[in-house]
Order: sequence, then C-alpha cells, then structure tokens
Amino acid sequence: MKRVIFLAVMLISGISFGQDYRSGDVELDANLKIVNSDANKDLAAFKLNLTKTFNVGLPKVEACFKVGMNAGDAFMAFQISNIVRKPIEDVIKVYSTSKSKGWGAMAKELGIKPGSAEFHALKGKAKDKSKGNSKASSGGGENGKPKTSGGGNGNGKGNGNGKGKGKK
Repeated sequence: MKRVIFLAVMLISGISFGQDYRSGDVELDANLKIVNSDANKDLAAFKLNLTKTFNVGLPKVEACFKVGMNAGDAFMAFQISNIVRKPIEDVIKVYSTSKSKGWGAMAKELGIKPGSAEFHALKGKAKDKSKGNSKASSGGGENGKPKTSGGGNGNGKGNGNGKGKGKK
C-alpha cells in the first residue's frame, strides 16, 4: 500500500514539475515552473491576477488555457504579448503551431531575440513573478515600454563594469 501511495505522489509531482518550457534559459525555465506550481494552488485567483496585471478580460485568459497552456505558459504568453505589443491571439496562434519547439523558439518567432533587452525583461518579470512580486510583473515601464534591468535612464553613461577609459 505504501508503495502505491509513493508511486502516486511521484507521478503527480512529475506531472506538475515535468513541464519543460525550453526558453533557452535555465533560470527562466525554473522560474516558470515555480509560477506554474504556485498558480495551481489557486488557479482562479491566478487567472484573475492575469486579467488585472495585463488589463484583459477573463475570456482572453481562458483562451490560453483552452489551447492547452498551463499557468506558466499563460504568464509567458501575456508577457510576450505585452513586450512585442501584439495581441494575445497572435501569441496563442504561435503557441498552437509551435509549442513543441519551446518558448525560446516561439519568442524568437514573435520578435524577441535571445539575449536582447526584451528577452532580459521577460526573464526578469518571470523571476519577479516566481518570487510572488505581482507589481514587478505588470509588464512595462513608462509609455508601456518594457523596463530594462540596470535601473538607469539608458543614456550609456553609467558606471558599469565595461572596459571604459574611466571618468572624464
């Protein structure tokens, strides 16, 4: 009997943690698994959170789940939609035809290049969401543009670790 219970627990945990997002980034994949696991504790609340975070109606959120997305997939779909400024329906269409390729290939197909500022914004938002910070997953900075990591104003005059000539 104990063996049956153990096998059932292993099977269930394998289903919830066995999702392979294939984003091209190990940390992003791990964060999406956390998002998925946390969302499954209260899926209705997660769906409501998506409607508020991305200012969309519940039917658009439900459309993601109807094509087979789990919570992590839906979160990723809305983030990509927001970053590339395309309707969620476009992301759902790409997901429906290319989900076997993984999120890395789908993001690239939708215009997010690996290593780009957009990719790093996507990665950062998934990390924030996996830590329970719903404010950080709101999808954008001023004027709806994605926030970039680094916190500066983007004028290139920061004190980074590059091989600059020093202060002028």
